[in-house]
Amino acid sequence: MKVKDLNIRRIGILTGGGDCAGHNAVIVGLLRRINQANQTLPVDEKMELVGLLEGWKALTKDSGNTVPLDLLTIEDSFKTAGTILKSSRTNLFSKANLEAKAPEKAMEVLKKLNIDCLVVLGGDDTLGAAGKLGQQYTFPMFGAPKTMDNDVYGTDMTYGFESSVEESVHFIENCRTTARSHNRCFVVEVMGRHAGWVALWAGIAGGAEVTILPEEVLNLDEVIKKVEKTIAKKQHCIVVVSEGARLFDTRYPEAINKRHQELLNSVINDPKYALVKARHEMPKKKDSFGNEQLGGIGEYIFAILEKNTKGFEYRYQNCGHAIRGGVAHVMDRILGLRYGDAIYEFMQQGKFGVYPGLEGDKIVPRDLLEVKGGRFVPSDHQLFKMRNAADFI
Repeated sequence: MKVKDLNIRRIGILTGGGDCAGHNAVIVGLLRRINQANQTLPVDEKMELVGLLEGWKALTKDSGNTVPLDLLTIEDSFKTAGTILKSSRTNLFSKANLEAKAPEKAMEVLKKLNIDCLVVLGGDDTLGAAGKLGQQYTFPMFGAPKTMDNDVYGTDMTYGFESSVEESVHFIENCRTTARSHNRCFVVEVMGRHAGWVALWAGIAGGAEVTILPEEVLNLDEVIKKVEKTIAKKQHCIVVVSEGARLFDTRYPEAINKRHQELLNSVINDPKYALVKARHEMPKKKDSFGNEQLGGIGEYIFAILEKNTKGFEYRYQNCGHAIRGGVAHVMDRILGLRYGDAIYEFMQQGKFGVYPGLEGDKIVPRDLLEVKGGRFVPSDHQLFKMRNAADFI
């Protein structure tokens, strides 16, 4: 069934979850095709794109919180990161929202706004909610896979990833300048949740001597040796840590977990590291999708290294949200525009309930009901074996 048969004229679009580069490019890419089609469509068949502000939260409000989207007004936005539609981490299918009948409310708001079709830009949580809502109410849905983590199944690359890597590399290189000037070791933490793609690419491209990933079996004694080796040869060092890396894990050998506990205890029992102890004792927060709020593993690594390698200065730096802001780099501009263009093509072909995925250099439709996260760095990946520059000096 085609767009014309479904009488799709008013298309809603929202961005959910964390912001990243490429959101605006998808919006512009889709709006370009709508404008192009409207040049030849009869007046009663012309389409419009309506922005829903603050993600799924827009559909929990009676007003819908919308903004009209005009291409000439927003055409340059594809060059910037973030989202012109604003975002939120709102889970329509959380226990509380199910009890509040949020999915039913969302469909009522869509009907009130005369939205014929919804395009949802986000990661696996946001896209999964779109698939579930579309199936439950037989409503035309589309998605686009974003995340700086690059961990969504069904696509070789998500938009947001390349820009976060570029910004991380700049951050690492700036730290290198000071590390070299003062004979220091910098521990640099980068975002990426439980998939280490950002740390992997940025660590290698930034020349980090040690790169620590969530996917590896971490052995801090080995890390200490690599750092000491680097210091002896270069008098400075960069250690890149993915925020999802862990000191303890059930898949680690018992001896490693025990050794890491000894190292951690030596730090948190030292008054010098009172802030590390305070972090360690803080309760872990979770978002509405049940995802634990990460960040701070680099601080543990920094403290353990400083305490166990003598006569050398250390600094800890957390890239934080800076690496997903600023400009959208070339790959994310192009990928976002391609995804927006592809969504329009799927509409015209009557392929509903899908999101575009990159397969080689082709864009293919993927089922929203099958989307999931957890695309991790495999241990047999070429880059996994290249991640520690200290191994080659």
